[in-house]
Amino acid sequence: GGTIGLFGAQRLSISQLQPFWASMEFTGAEGQWARFPMWNACCESEMSFNMKTKSSHGLLVYFDDEGFCDFLELLIHNGKLSLRFSIFCAEPAMVLTNTTVNDSQWHTVTIKRNFKNTTLMVDKEVKWVEVKSKRKDMTVFSYLFLGGIPPELRSVALRLTLAAVKDQVPFTGWITDVKVNKTDSALLNSAGVINDLCSAVANMCLNGGVCNVINHEPKCDCSQTGYQGKDCSDGKISGFPFIPLPGLGLLTILVNSPLSKQQHNMIFDSFPTFREVG
Repeated sequence: GGTIGLFGAQRLSISQLQPFWASMEFTGAEGQWARFPMWNACCESEMSFNMKTKSSHGLLVYFDDEGFCDFLELLIHNGKLSLRFSIFCAEPAMVLTNTTVNDSQWHTVTIKRNFKNTTLMVDKEVKWVEVKSKRKDMTVFSYLFLGGIPPELRSVALRLTLAAVKDQVPFTGWITDVKVNKTDSALLNSAGVINDLCSAVANMCLNGGVCNVINHEPKCDCSQTGYQGKDCSDGKISGFPFIPLPGLGLLTILVNSPLSKQQHNMIFDSFPTFREVG
């Protein structure tokens, strides 16, 4: 969480504010997909993301070697995660988690590749499976797809290693913080995806309030409006004059405060978004 300033005023750390592309709402529309740079899952590597859904089925992750042998598919099956993959045309290995993920709660998902082994982690649950392959390293040629696959792949089945992925239901829900080897992976392009949790609710913040994604949830910053409440709709705050600071927020002048001029200056300089709480 953020740090607590004077009089309990909370200041948010930069790490709590997510880049706009880090938060994606998947509508579940036919033809939906999100394309990320290729994840070279050949040998020792990992990818992770946070997800929230109430759907019991849906395709989460897919990539392959574009029609030869190797692929990895992660989907929601009956409210739990199911992962299967193959190397060198071996019989696909599959693992199913026990954790229920279609409970409209946030879950952290990590896929770890280690040659023939793949580990699937959901929150604190860890499961792994080994493929019986004559080759130990996975070949990857495709992009990393989340939530569905593009129409051009559906129409040319020869480019799909796992043809059955065409029949999987698109994912419906939210995905944030897609990382490969613990580094943010940037969304290249998408269809049927809203790239900001703040866009999911129309007019979420009233009276000029600004929506930010904090801890994977859209929150209204009412500090520059003079209003308060969840959506900045509660009546104007009275009793304290405000000085607007462009791009920073409002400074509340402490009327009849025993603070010295030096202390007032300290608050002004150190807490540009400071507002007295009490």
